[in-house]
Amino acid sequence: SHQLLLRAGLVMPLAAGLYCFTPLGWRVFRRIENIIREEMDAAGAQEVDLPALHPIELWEESARAAAMGDTLFRLTDRKEREFALGPTHEEVVSFLASRTVQSYRDLPVTLYQIQTKFRDEQRPRGGLLRLREFTMKDAYSFDMDEAGARHSYNRMFVAYLNTFARMGLRAIPMQADTGPIGGD
Repeated sequence: SHQLLLRAGLVMPLAAGLYCFTPLGWRVFRRIENIIREEMDAAGAQEVDLPALHPIELWEESARAAAMGDTLFRLTDRKEREFALGPTHEEVVSFLASRTVQSYRDLPVTLYQIQTKFRDEQRPRGGLLRLREFTMKDAYSFDMDEAGARHSYNRMFVAYLNTFARMGLRAIPMQADTGPIGGD
């Protein structure tokens, strides 16, 4: 609960959906990030760093600019080119993979990042979960077929269980709707 984070002095609200991490909170945050990185690396994923600012054309090409609706932060640069602040990175990581995966021999590959995301939430709520600006670890696998994708998914599933176990937390796997992201 964000109430506990506030009481412990780990975060401080700046505005609806925006929090500042205190020095102690940031230290805890970085420790959690390190555990996540270690588990992702152990599962064979490779870390990347993708831009938070995306050309709107990528979002229009995937038809998700419309699907994201008002949740997608949009802006225009001084040359009148439209951009979006990344609420997620499927479009950008797909662009990267389309230029770096040259053959089926390059597969499977799982890319991940831990980065700030932006969503213009209508009603920011849930402490640090439904925010306008938040940090998310996202991973994307590229596989030859559905069986390979399931195998990649299972590797990540185990990595998540290991991550929570290392933090002394009991994980309760749940099914969830993918929303505008799509997929199974």
